[in-house]
Amino acid sequence: MPAGTAYCIPQGMLGSTIANVDLDDDGIIDHFRFEIRNQFLHPEHPLGWIRGLTVAVDGEDVPTKMMGFVLRGQWIAVEKLPTIADIWWHMREMAEIYVQSRGLGAGRHRIDVDFDVSVNGGVKTGQGAEQKSATAAPA
Repeated sequence: MPAGTAYCIPQGMLGSTIANVDLDDDGIIDHFRFEIRNQFLHPEHPLGWIRGLTVAVDGEDVPTKMMGFVLRGQWIAVEKLPTIADIWWHMREMAEIYVQSRGLGAGRHRIDVDFDVSVNGGVKTGQGAEQKSATAAPA
């Protein structure tokens, strides 16, 4: 692979289900979550390699401050991902994206995810987009 490039296999990056969750166990849905797999064709990366992560649900952009990236039980605010140099996301490893929300209604929803990643000292690339429809599962 030429230096300064990033390659991604977008198909299969997103999991097949969306789940509404009640994180604080008060009986009220406060987030929904979906899984995402590292499909970049490199063995592994620190999370700081991700310079931007955008999500849209049914065509509506999700504000970055409303999202959390969870890897191996570690919660990281999406807006803080570029600052993380000591947590590595391994190839084909699953992570979860949590979105602060009152949940999604039952039925099919379209999730669009896009990454901006840094290669060779800060060069940004739009590699890593996937669009997928999935069905929201009840909490």
